[in-house]
Amino acid sequence: MSMINSLAASLDLRLLVVFDAVMRKASLTVAGDSLGMSQPLVSQSLARLRQYFGDPLFVRTSAGMSPTPRARELAPKIAAMIQLMQEALDCSTDFDPATSSRTFSFASTDFGVAYLVPKLLQHLEKHAPRIRVRAINAPRYGVDEMIEQGEVDIAVGSFAINRQPFFQRRLYYCDYVCLARREHPTIRGRLTRNAYLSAAHAMVAPLLAGYEALERFLLENIPAANFAVVVPNFLTAITTLPSSDALFTVSRHAGEHIAQLLGAQALELPVEIPGFTVRQFWHERFHRDPANRWFRDLIYVLLAGSGDLPVAGTNMVSDPSAPAV
Repeated sequence: MSMINSLAASLDLRLLVVFDAVMRKASLTVAGDSLGMSQPLVSQSLARLRQYFGDPLFVRTSAGMSPTPRARELAPKIAAMIQLMQEALDCSTDFDPATSSRTFSFASTDFGVAYLVPKLLQHLEKHAPRIRVRAINAPRYGVDEMIEQGEVDIAVGSFAINRQPFFQRRLYYCDYVCLARREHPTIRGRLTRNAYLSAAHAMVAPLLAGYEALERFLLENIPAANFAVVVPNFLTAITTLPSSDALFTVSRHAGEHIAQLLGAQALELPVEIPGFTVRQFWHERFHRDPANRWFRDLIYVLLAGSGDLPVAGTNMVSDPSAPAV
């Protein structure tokens, strides 16, 4: 056996998976969660990798575990090796959600998170009690980079990700409703165009990706003096609802849910504002990964309301998806 082959044989391929996770997550704890490993075990694996490559590979900084130049050089090669292994084992590798302790992460708007997480938890508590979910607030720009760098497994929202190597799948179309407190002095179950345009409004600024039509309508049709409050996110805005006469225009799915929780009015809009399509997005690298496929199938069924929920002992076939090109 040559020296090169001997060196290759001495490296446990599972260590490369740890390297890849630390590279993507920039955190030993988060990398361990994504692999179902404890933080000490990840540290031990990293120590073996450092000894093997003769390089620190990752150093602790204020921003997390930062890769060395050697680690950056190795990263794409190791990622390619892992992808080849995943594809080779795909036909024979099963993912059992009933026993898995994996942590799945997704990016969405704060209202998207509020709408999806209760549905996820209800299913996971019954069918996959050891699985954990980590929700991350999606920025207005750069969601594709979050997926590409492995910060999240998938993204859910109305994002403009239209390039390879991403895949996308349509979940649902959503329009808007207007929320008003139940004891509003002038609005009772119905909203006229004149009342809507002349009322005080609560507004989120800047609005996130997918809400461009709503933002454009409000800025062009509502006088600036009528914006009673401007807040940085949707969940902050709804805290003003029970004690203010300001109206709050929001996506129908989240709005109707919030109205039930707060006992508020969810009113049909008397104006035309184009809605948006919510999709889920993932990277080509994990397209064939059984765990990632199970997670996105679950989200598809929970949000699109189509098909049977994926549970332990079943192999659910993903709804046809298309590359985001």
